[in-house]
Amino acid sequence: MSQGLIQGSMREAPLPDIIQLVSQGSKTGCFNVVDDSRRAKIYLKDGRIVHAVSSTAEGLDAFYEVALWLDGSYTFEEGDQNISPTITKPNASILMEMGRRMDEWRVISQKITSLDLYPISTLLPGETPSGVNPREAKLLGIVTGWYSVAELAEVTQKPVLTVAKDLYGLAMAGHITLKGVRSGRRPAIDVPASQPEPAMPVTQSVPAPEDVPKHDAPQGFPLAEDSGAFPSSIASKHVPDASAPHHPTVSVTVPAPVMDPVRMAKYTAFTQRISVTAKQVLPVEHHEMVNRLQAKATQSLLSGGGPDAVKEMALGVSRSAVDAGADAELVKSLNAQLKALFASK
Repeated sequence: MSQGLIQGSMREAPLPDIIQLVSQGSKTGCFNVVDDSRRAKIYLKDGRIVHAVSSTAEGLDAFYEVALWLDGSYTFEEGDQNISPTITKPNASILMEMGRRMDEWRVISQKITSLDLYPISTLLPGETPSGVNPREAKLLGIVTGWYSVAELAEVTQKPVLTVAKDLYGLAMAGHITLKGVRSGRRPAIDVPASQPEPAMPVTQSVPAPEDVPKHDAPQGFPLAEDSGAFPSSIASKHVPDASAPHHPTVSVTVPAPVMDPVRMAKYTAFTQRISVTAKQVLPVEHHEMVNRLQAKATQSLLSGGGPDAVKEMALGVSRSAVDAGADAELVKSLNAQLKALFASK
C-alpha cells in the first residue's frame, strides 16, 4: 500500500475535487478524513466510491456528513481494502450533492459557527414572530438553550443540515441567538414520523473571502462592455462543483490526459473566484447557471482544457446573463468585475 499518495485540507483543496481527480485514474484505496475528534473513511474501487463510514453513520450518510467538515484534512492510501460496498450511485451525482452541501454550509456557518452551539429564542412570552415558515415556527418552540444544534437534529429526527438551515434563517431574522453553554429548560418535543425533507436552498450569496490568494489569471480574457447579442449559453455536464478558493498543496499521480495537477488546481480555484464574483453581482435566480458553467469548466480542466476552459466559463457567465434578460448596467458591472479578476496577479 502506498501511504499518503494524496493529502491536503478541506479549506485548501475541497475533497470532492480531489476524489474526482483520483477517480479519473481508476484508483482503488481509502480516503482517511479527520476533523478534530471526528473521523471518516471513504473507499474507492477502480475509481468508484463504494463505501463510507464515520463514527456515527455509514454509506451515503457518512459520506455526506463529511461535507460539514470544512476544516478537516484527508490522506488517500492506495490499495485494496476488502470492504462490502454500500454506495451504488455514480460518482458524479454524489460528488455534486456533496459540493452543494459544502456550499450551503459555508453560508450557514457564518452564523451557525459550530454544531455544538445552543440556540435560544429571543422572543418575548406570547410574542408571535413574523416571516417564518411552519417548520421554523416549530423549531422556535423548542430552542430553549437546552439542546445544541446537533442534538436538535437528533431529537427532531431531521438531517443536521436541514436544522442548521432553519436556524440560520431564524438567526438572520433576529429570532434566536446562539450560546456556547447549555441553559434554559428541557423542552417537550413531539417527534413526528420521519419524512424526507425537501431541499431548502439558501438564497444568500457567499461573500467573497478576504484572504483568497491571487493566482495567476489566464490572460487575454475578452468581454463585451454592453449587453448586445451573445451566442447561446453553454450547456453543462453533471460533475461536482469546485468549491474552494485556494489551490491544494497535494501530490497527485493521475494518468494522462490531464495537465499538471498543481496547475489544474490553480485553474480550478480560479473558476471558484469567477463563481463567487458572478454570484455577488447577479440575482439569486442566476446562481444555478453559474454553478453549471463552473461544473463544465471543471470537467474541461480534467480533460486537459487548460486556461481556455477558465476563459470560456467567464464568457459563458456573461453570455448567459444577457440571454436571461439581465439589465444592461448589471451586465456591464459583471463584465467589469470579471475583467478585474483576469487582470489580477
